[in-house]
Amino acid sequence: MYHTTSEEWAELVFGQSDLGDSRRTDRLVKLTSDMASHVGSSIVKASDNPASIEGAYRFINNPCINPEKISLSGYKFTDSIVKEKRLVLAIQDTTGLSYRHSICGELGSVSSAMKTSKNPVGRSIFVHSP
Repeated sequence: MYHTTSEEWAELVFGQSDLGDSRRTDRLVKLTSDMASHVGSSIVKASDNPASIEGAYRFINNPCINPEKISLSGYKFTDSIVKEKRLVLAIQDTTGLSYRHSICGELGSVSSAMKTSKNPVGRSIFVHSP
């Protein structure tokens, strides 16, 4: 399943989001499509006109928007793709959260990013995202 445009991708992933109002879902699709077309850009640079910019910021600041429901759309789409495949690789990355301030003494026994160092002034905790 390969899609050539960011609009197609955004519609597939987020087009069925249940945000309580179809206009919110439409805005989510527009916003994610714009951002996917301009990876690394700000909303202002990714949007094609002032109305899109205003709509994006209204969407982001709307207290009725439930981030978990947006995530659920992505999870459901991923689930539908995975079910179609014979083999799925679940590749993960490790991230180190580095602390270099007064809290380090309160972290207790955590590993250091450098195996040879247990420096109380700088500590890292390794994280594997779900």
